[in-house]
Amino acid sequence: MQGKAHQRYWPNQTTYFLTGSTFLHFPYFRSIGQKYLVLRQIGTIQKRFNLSEVVYSISINHYHMKFFLDNGLDLAKVKQIMHGGTSYIYRKQYGMWHKEMWQSQRTLVVTSEAMDQKVTGYIIGNLLKHKEVSTFHELAASPFSSYGSIARKYGDEYARRLVSSIIDVSESSEGQLDTRELNSHTLN
Repeated sequence: MQGKAHQRYWPNQTTYFLTGSTFLHFPYFRSIGQKYLVLRQIGTIQKRFNLSEVVYSISINHYHMKFFLDNGLDLAKVKQIMHGGTSYIYRKQYGMWHKEMWQSQRTLVVTSEAMDQKVTGYIIGNLLKHKEVSTFHELAASPFSSYGSIARKYGDEYARRLVSSIIDVSESSEGQLDTRELNSHTLN
């Protein structure tokens, strides 16, 4: 009897959307220093796995990332750096309010160009959605969102369209944004 062929759960040569939420949505990343800790972990992942681009957003109680992996088996290592590594460093530097840092994580395989654009818009506009920034200008200037790098690479109008396609935003003449509920769009 022949053995079953090994079936890979996370495919190779794939773009992934990874998100993690803190335990009870506790604001572990309230300060700039705490957010930079997460940003350094993203940088570690980008360097270690030779990722050409990571689209990310770091909020006070969660993060989002989109990246392309050659080897799907590396996804477990990415999660270990983001969750285990971040928790370890955070605990040493800041202490913990709860025993656990992370409550949930979700991973999606990006399966189409349309899904890729929705995921990118959702990620780069996330700080607007959660009102951690008030304008596209603030969003572009924030080191905790890839909005600025997407706007520089593809143009500000393109980046705004990506965000507006998934998050309902309207900008006043003074540059203030009115964010409404997430559109009925889904990410898949």
